[in-house]
Amino acid sequence: MKLLKNISILLLILSTSIATAQVDFQAKVSKKTLGVNERLRVDFSMNQDGDNFNPPNFEGFTIIGGPNQSVSNSWINGKRSFEKTYSYFLAPRP
Repeated sequence: MKLLKNISILLLILSTSIATAQVDFQAKVSKKTLGVNERLRVDFSMNQDGDNFNPPNFEGFTIIGGPNQSVSNSWINGKRSFEKTYSYFLAPRP
């Protein structure tokens, strides 16, 4: 009975650590539509280290800035939060 209890506690700990280890990846754009001579900012954010991040092929755009990298790491009430963001500034090709 004690072995069963220890195994169930171990499985509970492992399942919560696996659930919190999920990568959250988001892509955000600064505008939905572009006017003449306007630029677009694209941010790729993740909650884990993204050193192996490969940006997409920005077909139809020229990269005028980037990749710019931003890292945020904080501890609040014993809970760690981490975010890494890669930003690109794009101009549409004529």
